[in-house]
Amino acid sequence: MRIRRGVGIGAVGLIAGVVLVFPLAGVSGAPNGHPWKSSVPFTETVFNAAASESVTLTGTEALTLHVTGNVITGWSTSLKATLHHTVGVGATSGGKYKAKGTDTLTATFHPGPPTSPTTYPATFVLHPPGPCRTNHPPNPCFNPSTVQVPATITLNADGSVGSVQVGHSN
Repeated sequence: MRIRRGVGIGAVGLIAGVVLVFPLAGVSGAPNGHPWKSSVPFTETVFNAAASESVTLTGTEALTLHVTGNVITGWSTSLKATLHHTVGVGATSGGKYKAKGTDTLTATFHPGPPTSPTTYPATFVLHPPGPCRTNHPPNPCFNPSTVQVPATITLNADGSVGSVQVGHSN
């Protein structure tokens, strides 16, 4: 009688162990499918060093995030960020700027849930007010410069997207 009872307890322990491991395997494969996509409106103040003025940008950052991996081996992400309809106004000059471009960035996470916020420092081209004509005062001629409009993404424990913030000031 005791032998059967011992086998029953052992079988219950084995089944409980399998039940605990298989949900992790199922969850860990959840994000390895289609990429997550979203267009996030933002307002961000950047500094144009060439013109020595702050520029307040307003537009949309289109984001595409690919997540691969699992809680056992770790996670890898690839983010493609593209600016759409992004314009700005110079704080000193009142000039109208345009920001354009696409940036692709990656990040890796250790095994376990990838739940800490990750900031992707996306960099774009800031075009100064135009037209740019050299030797025609009083308007100085400025070349395009680069500016950063970061995207901060927090993933859920299963690798799916939990929250998104574009810019520092949102």
